[in-house]
Amino acid sequence: MPTLNDLKSGETAMIKEILDLDAATQAIRMGIAAGETITCIAKVPAGPTVVQHGGMELALGRDLCQKIEVVRQ
Repeated sequence: MPTLNDLKSGETAMIKEILDLDAATQAIRMGIAAGETITCIAKVPAGPTVVQHGGMELALGRDLCQKIEVVRQ
């Protein structure tokens, strides 16, 4: 199953599942949960993935992104 780390800039996906309780807690604090749709805005080399969700841009670390499974749309 692809994760947020696998998305390329410009791709949109729906969050299928967050694989870890700590990761789910972090994501929920940023308003990200299963069933939400996000768009990958940019991938910073050796850095975070920038996503757009609900009119906000969020920079998510690689470790967190690896624990969020998505379905490409």
